Amino acid sequence: GGQIWAPIGGQFCVPIDMLDAFAPIAHQQDLLGTFSIMLASSVLLVPLERAKVAHPLKQEQGGNLQSALDSLARQRWLEAEFWKGNATGDWRFSRIMGKPDNTHAWLNKAGQQSFSPEANTIGKRKLGEVLYVLRNALAHGNIIYLDEKGHEEKGNRVEHLAFLSRCEPQEDEANTYQLVTVREKDFLPFIKAWAQWIAAHNIQHIDDRVT
Repeated sequence: GGQIWAPIGGQFCVPIDMLDAFAPIAHQQDLLGTFSIMLASSVLLVPLERAKVAHPLKQEQGGNLQSALDSLARQRWLEAEFWKGNATGDWRFSRIMGKPDNTHAWLNKAGQQSFSPEANTIGKRKLGEVLYVLRNALAHGNIIYLDEKGHEEKGNRVEHLAFLSRCEPQEDEANTYQLVTVREKDFLPFIKAWAQWIAAHNIQHIDDRVT
């Protein structure tokens, strides 16, 4: 059959089969990370923003999509329903104490390297916590390309994408950041799974409005 579209904010504008068609090209051109981030800027940000209670456009408020997002946010990230039991890939959640300019100096509150397995708390994180970091990083351009060792080194191949969100002053020490990283090849499958989940719930929401 025809194209499967992921509706964004009530408008059908991201054909999922188009995503599938362009992904191999992005991979061939070694632009998979850039392609994934470009898609995430719309597929992730727009539904999250439109479902907010304070958003001036009210279409999603009180509907199926908004309530589904509220429920989803309370699920654990690695067990969230949109994965549908598929492999989630290599995700990490940590903290950076101090300025994030030098990736070699990234340490969490316990003094562990922020990118290290020991500092990774993704297993206990709720989806809402991870999405909060992704949303802020995408909105403010706080995205860093890392090599296999978790460092930003000119000339090294990109293996991980790092998303940073500055902590609120009342929550923690000044100039600290929440850090979410994902292996570059694992970010696009997440975007596709998210788009399919949004499409299903947004279509139900539109049907509810019509009836």
